Amino acid sequence: MASIKNVKNIKALYDQGIELIDFYRQNPCIAAFDLCRSDLAPIQRIVFKDMWFKNYVISVMGRGCGKTYMQGLLAVLHCLLYPGYRVGLIAPTFRQSKMIFSEVEKLYSKSPIVRQATEKRPTRGTDTCFLRFKAVGGHTGSYIEALPLGADGAKIRGSRFYLICIDELAQVPDKVLDLVVRPFAAVSLEPMEKVRRLEQQRKLVEQGLAKEGDFEEESVNKMVMTSSGFFKFNHMYRRMKDHWEMMDKFGEEAKHSVFQIPYWFMPTGFLEKDSIEEAKRTMSTYEFMMEYEAAMISDSEGFFKASLLEECTIDSGVNIELRGRSDSQYVVGVDPNQGGAASCGVVIIKLGAINKVVNVLELKNKTTQGLTEAIQRIFDTYNVVRIFMDKGGGGKAVMDLLEEGYNDHEPFIDRTDKDKRHLKGLHVLEMVNFNPAWISDANFATLALLEDKRLKFPEPPTGVDDTSAVSFSKINMLKSQMLSIIVTQTPSGLLHFDTPKKGQNKDLYSAMILAAYGARIIERELEEDGLPILFTHGGMVRQRSKNSSWQEHNVSNKATPLPTKTMQHSGKDLSKAVLQKRIK
Repeated sequence: MASIKNVKNIKALYDQGIELIDFYRQNPCIAAFDLCRSDLAPIQRIVFKDMWFKNYVISVMGRGCGKTYMQGLLAVLHCLLYPGYRVGLIAPTFRQSKMIFSEVEKLYSKSPIVRQATEKRPTRGTDTCFLRFKAVGGHTGSYIEALPLGADGAKIRGSRFYLICIDELAQVPDKVLDLVVRPFAAVSLEPMEKVRRLEQQRKLVEQGLAKEGDFEEESVNKMVMTSSGFFKFNHMYRRMKDHWEMMDKFGEEAKHSVFQIPYWFMPTGFLEKDSIEEAKRTMSTYEFMMEYEAAMISDSEGFFKASLLEECTIDSGVNIELRGRSDSQYVVGVDPNQGGAASCGVVIIKLGAINKVVNVLELKNKTTQGLTEAIQRIFDTYNVVRIFMDKGGGGKAVMDLLEEGYNDHEPFIDRTDKDKRHLKGLHVLEMVNFNPAWISDANFATLALLEDKRLKFPEPPTGVDDTSAVSFSKINMLKSQMLSIIVTQTPSGLLHFDTPKKGQNKDLYSAMILAAYGARIIERELEEDGLPILFTHGGMVRQRSKNSSWQEHNVSNKATPLPTKTMQHSGKDLSKAVLQKRIK
């Protein structure tokens, strides 16, 4: 009798457990609180419920509203409540995928239930992050995996998930999302069970015992996508419109959902008021609208249009280069800091038929000596033919050390100074005075290269190296600074290029126009020299003349400097005319 009673007690406990799991499946916000100790804000609960019950969700949320956190929570809860579940965490770079996984790790540390349900601690590898749950009821253990996206998904094409969490959707390449990510979800939970169930339903319909609408389709193939606001020309907005159409068509039965959650939807105290005010002060209006108000913007209103920068990035075929190629040539733009307090912007462009931005650096807290050493290392790392540097803002002090050959390095000579042409060293340094005429020339030269699609930006890095991901984030920061530049006209008729608010950073933008201007200048010098330009696999070289040896015009160009000619045109009237045309 005692054994029978124990069996009944065990069965009762089992039934209670099943009922509790079913309750949690129907009430995910309560499950989040009970199982993961996660207390969601009211608006987050609304979003999270759709993330749980809908199959295709796009949630555009302001900075600090918890979009990445909710992705991690969604992944953990699914693995807890659905045995044998598989969740993939995807982002434009592996570094960003790991940020979602960091939220999973926090939940593991915070919740004893999660720790008890998993086989071991979360694991971070070189090309994957992994958390496996214990096997339950004959099912294999559920797992969460963060993966590098890659350009073509070759490394992860074999992966199959029931739930795909995508963060920073706007930055994920459109083609990769459709051709690589979507097939990840091409499986069903218990596929043969679903096959048999569909067969039974078909027979019931054929026998007249049921109708097609009597059966509720059960699908676990889900894509939950989050992002900050962005521009409407991006593929994310097209996907949002597709989701809206499905919502209008099917109403409450729709499997699609879209949210836009600005910062003011969050309860008082959730976000730091001072940080929001600081963002308003330092960000451009459109940038604040996207980052904090979850807005979708038609286009930027500055001198460099967001749509143009996007066109120069999508399918560009450009990769980040942490080291230069020996068969390529590079030009470097440097906007030096002042005494180490401000940051120094560095942009590296590979020269060619299509010039390519291959690396962007933001050097912070550098002394004059430290900045000098950094420039020397860049020169040694890349096959640099010219360094364009602002003479102001500490540039003069850096130039002096470079010309001295600081730290026993070969001297870099300022080639713009006629009195220094006789000096021994590398005549690769070109100091620039940021006067209104030069700034106008440099901005229009950069704009012309972009509009002609002869200057392009890298696509997201395909590897797992965090250094490349950091460089990519700096490239996005460079674009943001470029988009913030507006043009006004002074009473004297000069064009003034600047940010709309004081205090906005523009060191990377300054380095960009220096490097782009330099690329255009070198191109013109080669043309004016009377020698055709030959474009190699990685760069451009001058064809040797009949009376010169190949060594005089070798690929490196370090032994013999290029001609010391400068752009000789005012650009004032042309700039004004082009600007008026653009405004119209």
